Amino acid sequence: MKLTATRLVQNALLCLALLGLAPLANANSNLNPPPRQVTQTIDDAKLMGYGTLRWFGLRVYDGQLWANAEPGDFNYKRDPSWLELKYARDFDGSDIAERSIDEMEAIGAGTKEQRQAWLSKLNSIFPNVKKGHTLSALFTPGKGMQLFRNGQPLARVDDPELAEAFMGIWLDPKTSAPEMRRELIGLKR
Repeated sequence: MKLTATRLVQNALLCLALLGLAPLANANSNLNPPPRQVTQTIDDAKLMGYGTLRWFGLRVYDGQLWANAEPGDFNYKRDPSWLELKYARDFDGSDIAERSIDEMEAIGAGTKEQRQAWLSKLNSIFPNVKKGHTLSALFTPGKGMQLFRNGQPLARVDDPELAEAFMGIWLDPKTSAPEMRRELIGLKR
């Protein structure tokens, strides 16, 4: 019996599945190389991790995090990073902004007045997204972040507190999605 390359890959994935390693192999095959913005701004950037956010079992988005730290040493308040979310559903930009503020409040970021100003800013930035669209943040601690939609520049946020609070939605230890946080920073694969 002659094995084709496709059949060899299928057999290898089956072996990995039997060993409990298939999720890692399958997830890696769906990831893209680092975006150009990452390689141009974060020295020695590598994929920290990836994960999926689900809400009542429904897939909301897949995320991946690029940085130049080791998983056990990563600190989102200190380390520059690129967070990319690929949406599995359509969302209004205003809903994304409001949910972002709710999540920032939950991790204790900002004052009530700051969050009101941040909501106004995010409402002016976030577009509606369709299934398959990406929203990404290139975060530079102490300076701010640049946001991208489908890899194209969307907006620059020069408010370091807002930028840190935004990244904290996924990366702060008090996040409402601790499982995804562990996956993103590479502590669980």
